[in-house]
Amino acid sequence: MVTANSERNDRNDRKVREGIVVSDKMDKTITVEVSDRVKHGMYSKVLSRSSKLKAHDEQNSAGMGDR
Repeated sequence: MVTANSERNDRNDRKVREGIVVSDKMDKTITVEVSDRVKHGMYSKVLSRSSKLKAHDEQNSAGMGDR
């Protein structure tokens, strides 16, 4: 049985990521590039991985280059 309180706790346990705004051309939405360093399983070399995510920006306050 799922109660309202446990449902709220599940939503608060989400990952928090930090990146750099690469686009603010959409209305109330920004594109953020999040980079991460990952160690290769076999060769132990450190790789830089990045992904672009969309984020909500209600006041359109974020600009290009913001963290």
